[in-house]
Amino acid sequence: MTVPLVVFLFIWESISSINAYTLPVQCCNPSDHVPQILYPCNNTIEALVGSKLEITCRVLTELHPTVPIIVYWLANYSFIEDYSKSARVKEVHTEGRDKKAAYVEVDLNFSEVKTKDFEVNFLCVVLSEEIEQERFVFIKPAVSNVASDFVVILVVLISITLVSICMYKFVKSKQPLSYIILK
Repeated sequence: MTVPLVVFLFIWESISSINAYTLPVQCCNPSDHVPQILYPCNNTIEALVGSKLEITCRVLTELHPTVPIIVYWLANYSFIEDYSKSARVKEVHTEGRDKKAAYVEVDLNFSEVKTKDFEVNFLCVVLSEEIEQERFVFIKPAVSNVASDFVVILVVLISITLVSICMYKFVKSKQPLSYIILK
């Protein structure tokens, strides 16, 4: 039995005004429910301050959906438009299908990651008549590779120095050819 669209929209308006967390369905198992969030799977990703970043919310849907599905991102339970008043963070919606299923993807595009993004709970939300799902992703600062780069450079310099010393000693230890022939 399907609920008329007017009732669904009324329920959606009521649900969207509540800042409650619902327990997630087991992530990344498409056999449980449709629609279902395939990614993100309640995880953390790394990014550098100032870098570009794209986070995708991928939702499995029915091949021929009869029920409206709403997919969107929240930042600490606020809409993305309210979180980023500039165009620095945007949502981009796409749909696709293959032989077995259909997908809705909503990308969260950061033109520039800022330090304040590391303190935010980004939620992908899916609403339909049958189900409400949320999955979160946190952004954390990427570990700088300066230390590993320094070690690599140090190993290369030490290797070059050792090879140079060995070559010098080898050349120095050899007697000139004319000296050997005269004896």
